[in-house]
Amino acid sequence: MRRRTLLSVVEWLFVLLLLWLVYETRVPAGSPTPEQAHRLSESSYHYGPSDIARKVVVPFDKNHVVFLGTYKDWFSADSVHKRRGGWGPGTGVAGVPIDRSQPISYSWEGNSNGDSVMTYKFYGYVSGDRIAAVTLSMKEKDSGRTTTMREEIGSDRMFLFLWEAKDGSREWKSLRGLGPDGEVVYEHKFND
Repeated sequence: MRRRTLLSVVEWLFVLLLLWLVYETRVPAGSPTPEQAHRLSESSYHYGPSDIARKVVVPFDKNHVVFLGTYKDWFSADSVHKRRGGWGPGTGVAGVPIDRSQPISYSWEGNSNGDSVMTYKFYGYVSGDRIAAVTLSMKEKDSGRTTTMREEIGSDRMFLFLWEAKDGSREWKSLRGLGPDGEVVYEHKFND
């Protein structure tokens, strides 16, 4: 009887081990390339296909790619992430209307990566012909220090600012469009 009980326990431990191995090694389906994941993300959202203006590998996360693109009178910054099994959809696939009455149309989003740090994406489309660069100024709530991010505007007329920060630790001050000589052509002040 004792031997039979021991064999039963060993059999059940073996079954549990096999179930655990199957669960842990299960590979979720994903796309082999970030571009394919982006296209599948758009088609599942019934948006696009957008003209990809730029592919940006996030500097602080090589497994995160952002596709800046336009579709008709819309712009988007679609994110895809590499996980086990390939590339999958992220956020930002929905387009934002381009407001041609304003020199700059913009949007933003922040996503948590599980701890108190957020990944932020501030992006937009420049309609103003005189704008050669865009800056985003932010103030650190703790220290009061101002940080300014800048991007030159190329032929795609789009910009993208990426950063990581604790949730709510920075306050946006202004979004500026600068002319070819650095003069302020457009300014939108936040929180004033």
